[in-house]
Amino acid sequence: MKLELLSRHCTPTITDDMGFTSAENSFTLKEVRSAHGKGRGIPQSCRAYARVLCSKSPQEINDFAKEAAENDGRLARGPLRDTCREIEAHQFLLLRITELIYFYDASLKMSLDTVNKNASRHQMAYNVLRGELRVLKSAAAWLETYCKKLLNAS
Repeated sequence: MKLELLSRHCTPTITDDMGFTSAENSFTLKEVRSAHGKGRGIPQSCRAYARVLCSKSPQEINDFAKEAAENDGRLARGPLRDTCREIEAHQFLLLRITELIYFYDASLKMSLDTVNKNASRHQMAYNVLRGELRVLKSAAAWLETYCKKLLNAS
């Protein structure tokens, strides 16, 4: 049911000027500069995806479909009414991002050991990894802040 719901409400494949196509349901994270839980680093579509994946009953899935049909067609864009379920969905995202941080960090450490720092291509790749790691860490910090804020409010 989850896969069917996501496939009905997936984002279209986009082809850029260079001929590259984006995968359906891909998400672009941006650096979140605010430590207070405000910012645009976690796209609503990514948060909606987590809400659907963490749903536990057919009724929840039907509620998501009904809400999308009654509004603008977008799926699970608003916070869940059940604060515990909302926290669970965002902790799911946090876990995945934390895993990515671990792998990026390991890649950076390995590249420092094996890469000649004077080689410009290797330095560029290292800088790209560092930048992506910074974005992942800011997204993780935002998710932690958001979950704590929800927990304190309940």
